[in-house]
Amino acid sequence: MFQSSVLATLAAVAADFAVVPNLLSLAALSGVLAAAILAAGLFATSSTLASFAKLLRPLVILALAAPVLWIALQVVPIPLRGLGNHIWATASAALDQPLAERFSVDVRETILALSHYNAVLAAGLVTAVVTLDKNRAAQVLYTLVSITAAICIFSVWRSSNQSGSWPAEQVWTSTAAALGALLSTAMAVRAVDQFRRPRRSPRSPAGPLVILTCAILSLIVSVAAAVLCGGWIALIAVLLGMTTILTVVAIRKWFFGLWGRAGVLATAAMLFVASFTFIPINRNSDLTTALSTQTRAATERMLQDTHPIGSGAGTFAALLPIYADVGMLAMRERPTAAAAVAVEMGRTFLCGLLIVTVMSACMLFGRALSRNHSYLYPAVGAGASVSLTILAFAENSLLDLWASLLVAAVFGLAFAQSLSGKARDVETIELRPPTEASAQTTAARRIPWPVFASRWPPTRVALTMIGLLLAAQTGWIVSQRWPFSDRLSVTSVAGSNEALASTHQSTREHASTASGFTAILPLKSDKAAAISRSTNLNALSAVLQYSPLRGDVWLMLAALSKQHAAPYDTTSLLKMSYYTAPNAVELIPLRLSVALGTDAAIKEPELRDLIRRDLKVAITGRPPLQPAIAAAYQSASADGRAFADSSILELDPGYVQKLRSRSP
Repeated sequence: MFQSSVLATLAAVAADFAVVPNLLSLAALSGVLAAAILAAGLFATSSTLASFAKLLRPLVILALAAPVLWIALQVVPIPLRGLGNHIWATASAALDQPLAERFSVDVRETILALSHYNAVLAAGLVTAVVTLDKNRAAQVLYTLVSITAAICIFSVWRSSNQSGSWPAEQVWTSTAAALGALLSTAMAVRAVDQFRRPRRSPRSPAGPLVILTCAILSLIVSVAAAVLCGGWIALIAVLLGMTTILTVVAIRKWFFGLWGRAGVLATAAMLFVASFTFIPINRNSDLTTALSTQTRAATERMLQDTHPIGSGAGTFAALLPIYADVGMLAMRERPTAAAAVAVEMGRTFLCGLLIVTVMSACMLFGRALSRNHSYLYPAVGAGASVSLTILAFAENSLLDLWASLLVAAVFGLAFAQSLSGKARDVETIELRPPTEASAQTTAARRIPWPVFASRWPPTRVALTMIGLLLAAQTGWIVSQRWPFSDRLSVTSVAGSNEALASTHQSTREHASTASGFTAILPLKSDKAAAISRSTNLNALSAVLQYSPLRGDVWLMLAALSKQHAAPYDTTSLLKMSYYTAPNAVELIPLRLSVALGTDAAIKEPELRDLIRRDLKVAITGRPPLQPAIAAAYQSASADGRAFADSSILELDPGYVQKLRSRSP
């Protein structure tokens, strides 16, 4: 009964694969997994928990807990000044408020990354508990093959139909194709083994034949998806993972003894080395981006400034506006998974992760050779370690939420079926009608460990606590929808139409020309507007206290403080907007409006150079922004107009005359 309910939970998680990943979907996923973990902790039998505890050896527990401890180190306030990231001291001076230093540059993004990891870890644990039973393991294998095949079919269709409306960021084809090919290979070999296995009772071979046919079709679709959507590197990663699985099969069936194993392993090693001659390697780039075929200029700059502890999990998107070239945000540079880990978690963590991956692959490979039956599951885990490691240095789909859930399910299945013996091969008693004979057999089979004789053994307590923590995480995510929602535009961060209207009160007739401000917005009464302004200022300041790299929020706060004489230094806030988003083209209209209308900013030498650069980008490189320049020019102060005239005169003397003719 317990396994059936948890399998239903896994089916619900699989249904969420069609949902666009956002904050609410993460909250829903955490809630579903919390229910599954609680069900495992409260209703699993003692023998199941005993077998599950054998998987959680001290080194395994340390490896699973290390990311949580590392992320906690990144977000915990540092009592000593100067050890944390310098952005906190700069933000504290700009806001004129004391801010604790941290290693992470964005607490909100780092906590969400921790929530992401917690959900993935819970998915792996639930899968491991369910698949301790070999029959359930086969059902999960078929389910995973079906999911990956559906994803690959959709991806192949989308690659042939470019008019599809599904965003490219939602398709994590390379990871799904690699896992699908490995799972299909294991499914096909398992069907062949069923054909060759002596039959204890007469049965039709139609069952294994259907399974073999479905496995071959799924394998074809997965390889096709890897070729069409992932390129040569994805195909080679898939083939090397399949080679790992077939190496285990060859050693078990045809090459016995020490010399037989040595020969097969030597042949596999030669294939591994030869395959890298077909991979285009960028020799002049960082090792973490050596296999990438995407734009990586900003990533290379980030890698040169990496901190040993990292900039904070999940903060790559927050750092991108600082290192990106002008206009790059429109195309959203996507780093490799290895580069993202190096930037966010530090190179030390990346090296430790690679060591753990290699050790896991070797351990699963060795356990696959020692298993009498069900050896294909750990073999899939070893193959996945090989394929995913190569993909991690080529692209970043591995870090997608749903792709990482697939990875967690595969490794949960692999480790659950990696140990042999009576303590490992658990048969769920509740699946069969209870009889006196079965009760005696069960009593004899149970593990005589005193720690598991009680009703609440440590494993049961640990699973229950994890479930409660996930439930608390779900409540926190739901309660933090705003202002800690998905990365917001300037319009959204303001929180209300009144904020935008008050910001552009002097140039509302030109609002349609500014980036994103397409409507003339009504104003409320003076009292209501004052309350709204105070609320907006407090909300924006609260966001910056935890996410100080939000250049759009700095700019919005500067605009509001300039318009309503707020207790903030507009010049300092404007500087922070330039520092944190120097190349964000979408911020140029509002930034010029604030800068040219603030005399203190015009008199600041550093800001003069930055303003002149924005004018150059808008006039020479972005003609659609010229109407916004006209709007900022008309609302500028006398000093601001004089500075704009002198700056634009060097770039386009004719345009200066147009601006002067339009001004009142």
